[in-house]
Amino acid sequence: MSGPLPWALVALGFAIVVARRRSAAIALLAAQSLLLGALALHEARDAGALLLPGVVLLARGIALPLVLARVTALTREPRRLAAERFALGRLVATVAVVLGTVALAPPLGFEPAGLGRAAVALVVLGLAIAALRRPVVFQAIGVLVAENGVYLASLAIAGGIPGAIELGLCCDLVVTVAVVALLGTQIHARLGSGDSSLLETLRD
Repeated sequence: MSGPLPWALVALGFAIVVARRRSAAIALLAAQSLLLGALALHEARDAGALLLPGVVLLARGIALPLVLARVTALTREPRRLAAERFALGRLVATVAVVLGTVALAPPLGFEPAGLGRAAVALVVLGLAIAALRRPVVFQAIGVLVAENGVYLASLAIAGGIPGAIELGLCCDLVVTVAVVALLGTQIHARLGSGDSSLLETLRD
């Protein structure tokens, strides 16, 4: 895999960093996941490998964003969160961290080399989204973006990730998103907001 497609995945990750609405971020995540699934299917067809990993990625790219969209519908915010107003600052910090990590990362031996850099950038982007965004839904999105980076790296490995492992990882992610959905709805029900920073004020 070469060309601009891996970096299109990275661009979608940066768009999530600055997205103001949870629904917009979920749509961007779905687009990123579906593009990754389509790339996996294309690579599998060209290499004569099993199509199961690509099918799993496509199903994941549809199902998990739908779960997050449902959580968003159930936890409407009465107003924009104060911690979410500084999109430019988030973008600058994320760009600095991603560029620094990609520059310092050792060669991963992927062909083409740009694929490895794009995968590293996606993983770091996901971690940055989870760390910088306060709503619980955005933190779940960050985990899924980082996971997309891992899947992107797997496309450069001969044979890719075995289908059984793909299914196991997908099940783990479904459980993770389900826990996040339950946590997000409970936080919203008790505090009137899905802002995870409100938990910092809780005391025994």
